[in-house]
Amino acid sequence: MLAALATATVTSAHAQQQNRIIELDPVIVTGDGEKANGPVKGYVARRSATGTKTNAAISETPQSVSVVTREQIETQGARTVAEALHYEPGIISETRPGGRFDTTFIRGFGGFGGNANYVQYWDNLRLPKGVSYNVPSIDPYLLERVEILRGPGSVLYGQGNPGGLVNLVSKLPTAGTQNEIQLRTGSHNLAELDFDLNGSANADGSLLYRVIGVGRAADAEVDHTKDQRLLLAPMITWTPDADTSITLQATYQHDPDSYQSNWLPALGTLQYNPNGRIPRDFFSGNPNYNEFDRTQATFGYQAEHRFNDTLSIRQNLRYIHSESDFKALSVPPGGSAWAAAGLCGGVSYLCLARSSTHYIENLDALAIDNQLEANLATGPFQHKLLAGLDMQYLNAEATYGNGPTTYVNYLNPVYGTITPPTLTNYQQQTRTQVGTYLQDQITFGGWHALLGIRHDWANTNIDTEVLRTGVVTGARTRDTALTWKAGLLYEFDNGISPYVSYSTSFDPTTGTGYGGVPFKPTTGQQYEAGFKYQPPGFNGLLTASVFNLTQQNVLTTDTVHTSTNTAVTLCSSATCQVQTGEVRSRGIEVGGKFSPVEGLNLIASYTYNDVEVTRSNVANVQGKVPVGVPRQAAALWADYTFQSGPLANLTLGAGVRYIGGSFGDQTNTQAMRVPSYTLVDAAISYDFKDLRPSLKGWRASVTGSNLFDKTYVSACASANQCFYGNGRTIRGTLAYRW
Repeated sequence: MLAALATATVTSAHAQQQNRIIELDPVIVTGDGEKANGPVKGYVARRSATGTKTNAAISETPQSVSVVTREQIETQGARTVAEALHYEPGIISETRPGGRFDTTFIRGFGGFGGNANYVQYWDNLRLPKGVSYNVPSIDPYLLERVEILRGPGSVLYGQGNPGGLVNLVSKLPTAGTQNEIQLRTGSHNLAELDFDLNGSANADGSLLYRVIGVGRAADAEVDHTKDQRLLLAPMITWTPDADTSITLQATYQHDPDSYQSNWLPALGTLQYNPNGRIPRDFFSGNPNYNEFDRTQATFGYQAEHRFNDTLSIRQNLRYIHSESDFKALSVPPGGSAWAAAGLCGGVSYLCLARSSTHYIENLDALAIDNQLEANLATGPFQHKLLAGLDMQYLNAEATYGNGPTTYVNYLNPVYGTITPPTLTNYQQQTRTQVGTYLQDQITFGGWHALLGIRHDWANTNIDTEVLRTGVVTGARTRDTALTWKAGLLYEFDNGISPYVSYSTSFDPTTGTGYGGVPFKPTTGQQYEAGFKYQPPGFNGLLTASVFNLTQQNVLTTDTVHTSTNTAVTLCSSATCQVQTGEVRSRGIEVGGKFSPVEGLNLIASYTYNDVEVTRSNVANVQGKVPVGVPRQAAALWADYTFQSGPLANLTLGAGVRYIGGSFGDQTNTQAMRVPSYTLVDAAISYDFKDLRPSLKGWRASVTGSNLFDKTYVSACASANQCFYGNGRTIRGTLAYRW
């Protein structure tokens, strides 16, 4: 939504007689020019397509939706999607730092890595994940905005996390020529070159192009680790007429060496160790056997045609191929993180035990979404109907094996050679999902209703072969699911819009329980109420919500069929599981973004999240908080660009983030309680455009996160899996735009 500021002058008859002019206060005139997936000037986005898949006003949508704009990403210097989410309510990101995964919890649901419930979508199409470590990663330099939908999104997106989703919205070719090249340097020997070239390829502007590139090389915070990336993303948009648009998109990305966060024991990080604390930069693996090489390529298109003012169609498609080679040392599966007594000179809790792992993976995935949109009127009711048919296909393969256990002294590490493990297993996963959905957005005066329903058919086949023996085990899952949502919002003239909503979700669960019985999908239901406040004539948006979200059919350990009384080989995993678990999440979220005066941007968020395991057959787990989920979080950011005077075009910004304590075990023992932490960020930039004509287009910026270099544990997944958070990181950027 574009805002134009007009100053009206009115001359009354009496004033004319007195030769006086009476100036009235400025009048804000607003237009509806912002697109749901387009650029936004500033931090305050007014429209989004994530919650409805249509060009909908956020203030009229009875769901919790927020947007991180391109300008916010640039000002705060986010270099990963997880970093871009630092100031959003309801989201805990970077619980497991590193370049391999954008770890995210939404409303208490998510996880620590590739095997967790993935929450990322890209241009409304679900991002796939491989068997284990092969998880695609999207560079934020490709993105125009990052959008968050909180709560179940299955009606529009099919299977997924009940807590919500993160939708990555791509930069697209634009009509106005816009080019950028930038250099970055900073902490950990960072050297980076980015470019974004954009413009028209023909005289009438019907053919637009955009080419984005990233080249990055850096050391990571942990010794002997790297962060490297090469990315090229060409795209072209053809608009043969005013009603038709087709955008072709492709990307090629190679991460020769992507940083992996250490798996460290609680003893020495979270807990006291008599030998001293494990250093934050200590590398628990082996530099002679450490690699995460990932290559991904995508091709897709976004096509749209408007037949008339009533009817339009859209089709989005993406194919992705990703392959990875992962070699590392980690805590032995099911074992202790520490060397046994008698090793390491007889000193206990000094040498870490690690076993070698090798995973070679590749995946091919196709996603397609067909939409038919109709704008109709039935009496006084305005309808925006959306009918859709989408499909997802995934074929993922992994060949892997584990090697013997070795040891390293964390105070005096001596790394020897590692004998590569023998590849002993092969697994293939094939997943398909077909869904059809119908949604109606109804407007009647100030009332806005949202109704949706969907039916899905999902199939999963998993075959695991023990190499050299030919023994193959398989699991087949066939699921159907009906999900629906309903919401109602009333928009008052003063900008306050209270709303209520109900939504459901489902997510297929792979594997089988004892006796080969397939698992059912997890299901989720959410009640939500809240309000949105967007004052007329004011550039800002505040959203507050309360919610109650429950997930059923959660996997828990089978306490009856164990290795002590039956053959666990009858199950699809080493430990048999059953679906007797239930998790409930309820809480309060408040988030706002405001630009009250020209040049000033404010962001504030607060989260209270009461997550509890409400059903479990495992002793001492029911009534406890799931691993890694803090109860409270808060963030505040402000930046100001001087508008005049000697400091004109100088931007100063600072922010503070608070993450509450969490637990690192299922039974919530005090020894595994991760303390809360508070971090400070800052940014400074200067636009040289008014300094002298020859410097127009040049801009320099410096950003810093965790400015006071606080050492903290971001989260623990178990007593053997704790993760240090990122230390102080300073990055400087010199950019030229023309």
